[in-house]
Amino acid sequence: MSYEQLDAIADSYIPVLLILFLLGLGRNAYRLWPDYRASVFSLLYLLGLLIISYGLMFFDNAVRLWPALGLDYSTHTAVALSLVFALCTLFQKQWKWLAASMLAYAGLMLYQEYHSVLDILSTGLVISLLALALYKVIGQRSAVVLVK
Repeated sequence: MSYEQLDAIADSYIPVLLILFLLGLGRNAYRLWPDYRASVFSLLYLLGLLIISYGLMFFDNAVRLWPALGLDYSTHTAVALSLVFALCTLFQKQWKWLAASMLAYAGLMLYQEYHSVLDILSTGLVISLLALALYKVIGQRSAVVLVK
């Protein structure tokens, strides 16, 4: 495959994940109606992760944290990983396929020379830790707020 074809595949990964998320959200809302708590949790989780991902991008652009370490914050990794984590809340049994798709995307970013291994790993580690913290916070709050 040519560089341009692989570039088109890489460019379509995040939109495909978003479409899958929206379809899964609709499926869950339909199947679980009128108990919409799981769908609300997944939506809040994704929105929180996207705020974190783009917030870190703006923070890094302002203070130049990753460049100070000789790295580059990978917004592509952060957003894709956010979508994968959110998709795992909707399709819990498919987490292995979702993780494999993320690894394949990371491999494609490396092959296309968008980022280095350390760019992807450092961004992925920070996002994963924040995603875990957010999961716990939203899970606790939504269990209290949405049950009332």
